[in-house]
Amino acid sequence: MRLLPTLTRRPPAALPRGRATRAAARRCLAGGRLVIAALVAWPGGRAAAQPAAGASAATCDVRAFGAIGDGRRPDTGAINAAIRARAREGGGTVEFPPGVYLTGTIEVLSNITLHLQAGARILGSPNPSDYRSIDRSTEGRSSSLILAQGAENIAILGPGSIDGNGRSFVMQPRQPHPPGFFDPAATRQGKAFFDRNQENRDGPDRMLERPGVLVLLVECRAVALRGLSVVDAPNWCIHLAGCRSAVLAGLTVRNSLRIPNADAIDLSSSRDVSVTDCNLEAGDDGIAVSPCADGYSPGAAENITVSNCVITSRSAGVRLGWAARDIRHLRFEHLVIRDSNRGIGIFVRGKENIEDVTFSDVSIETHLVDGAWWGLGEPVHISVVPYGPDGSLGKVSGVRFESVTASSEAPVVLYSRDPGRIRDVLFSNCRLRIRRGALDGYYGGNLDLRPVSPSALGISRRDLAGLVACGVENLELRNLGLEWLGATSAFFTAGIEAEGCRNLVVEDLRGGGPRAGAPALRVDGRVVQP
Repeated sequence: MRLLPTLTRRPPAALPRGRATRAAARRCLAGGRLVIAALVAWPGGRAAAQPAAGASAATCDVRAFGAIGDGRRPDTGAINAAIRARAREGGGTVEFPPGVYLTGTIEVLSNITLHLQAGARILGSPNPSDYRSIDRSTEGRSSSLILAQGAENIAILGPGSIDGNGRSFVMQPRQPHPPGFFDPAATRQGKAFFDRNQENRDGPDRMLERPGVLVLLVECRAVALRGLSVVDAPNWCIHLAGCRSAVLAGLTVRNSLRIPNADAIDLSSSRDVSVTDCNLEAGDDGIAVSPCADGYSPGAAENITVSNCVITSRSAGVRLGWAARDIRHLRFEHLVIRDSNRGIGIFVRGKENIEDVTFSDVSIETHLVDGAWWGLGEPVHISVVPYGPDGSLGKVSGVRFESVTASSEAPVVLYSRDPGRIRDVLFSNCRLRIRRGALDGYYGGNLDLRPVSPSALGISRRDLAGLVACGVENLELRNLGLEWLGATSAFFTAGIEAEGCRNLVVEDLRGGGPRAGAPALRVDGRVVQP
C-alpha cells in the first residue's frame, strides 16, 4: 500500500564539531575490524564489483567522543564526530558498545563500518527536528535516521539493533488513516464496506509528523548490512536508492503491523543486490523493488536476488513497482510469506516495464485484513492499469512461478486493462488452496486495483474464481493444483476464469470448481473442459 506520509520538509541540520571531538579522534584505538566488502554473485557467473578495504583498519569507540548511551541524552554529535574522525584517516570501524544511543541523523561516509555490539541500540529521536533533510525527496520523504549519499565500501553490522521509535509518532488516541482511491458504492457491500474499513481494527493508524526513512542509502556502492535487528520504523525502514553491489544478510526487522508505509526493505533503482536469510515483519510491504521512490535516484532496478527469507506484511510480502523506470532480472527463491494481506504484488501504473522475474519454492499464506490496507488477500496479484495524467502504460512480461504453494481466502489476480500488457506468464507445479474467510461478508467478492484512474474503479464488485485472468497474453498453467477447503462464499463461481486472454494453455489441472456444478474453467463466459 502506498499512503501519503505526514512529513514536513526541514533544512539540513549542522553536525556539531569542536576541540573536544578532535581530541577524541586522537584517542582512537589502532587495529580492529576492517570495513566489510560486499560481494554478490549473479546467475551466469557474473559477479558484482569487489570494493577495496578501507585504507585504515583503525577502530573508534563512540564513547571516546562523548557518547553516553543512556537513552535519554542525545548522542548525535558524538556519533557523527567519531565517523568523521575515522573518515579523515581513510576509514575504519566505529564501535557501539552496549547501551542505548538516542540520536538524530547519523551520516555514514565512505570506508566506514558501524559495528553495533550485542546490547547496543541506536534509538531514533522522538523529535522530527533532529532529523536532517537532504535535497532529494520522494513522496515527501527527505529525512532519515541513518544516511549515506554517494558513499563507497560501507557497512552496518550487528548483533546490536536500530530502533526507529515509531511508537512516538502514532497519533493518540489511535485514529484510522484517511481512506481513499475507491468509491464505496462500487463495492459489493456498499457503505458497510467503508464503515467496517474505518473501524481500524488492524490499522493502519494515522501518524504524526515523522521522519521519512529509517536507513536511507542513496547512490552508494559496495554496501553490507549484516546481522542487525531493526525495530519499530516510523516510515520506510531500510531503503537502498540507486545503489550498486549490496548485500543484506541475516537481518531481523520487526516493525509495527499497524504503522502505514513502514516497508521492511525497499530497493529502488538499484542493481546487483542480494537479500538473504532475513526475517521481516512490516505493516506495509515486506520487500519492495522500486516502490514509488523515483525522487531519490533515476535508473532501472535490476539483477536482484532474494532468498531464504520469512515475511509477514499487512500489504504485500513482495512488491514490484510501480515506478518511473524499468524493473528486470529478479530472482526470488525459498521464501515463506505468512499471515499477510497480499503475497506477491506486481504493479505497472505508467510507462515502466517489469520483465524477467522468477519466483521458485515460495510458500504463501494470505487472508483478508480488517482495515484500510490496500489489497484483498490475494496470494498473487499482477495488474497493469493507468494511474497518471496521460494513461500511458508499459508491460509485465516473462514472469515465472515455479513450485509456489498458496493458502488463501482470495484468488490469484492477473488483470490488464489493455489486452497483452501482461504477457508470457507461467505457473508450473503450483498449488492453490482456498478457504472461506471470516471477513468475506465485509470485504469479499471485490476486485482491488488501487491506485487506478478513475479512482471509482479502485475497489469494485466482482464474482471471483480461484484464478482470475483478464487481458493476459501467453498464459500457461501447467500442473496447477486447485483445492477448495469447505464451503466457499457464493461469489466464487469457477475454478479458473479467463477474459480477453490470448494463447491460454491449461495442462494437467488438478481440481475443479468451488462447489458441485461450478465449472473448473470458464473462458469469456463459456465453460471449457481443461
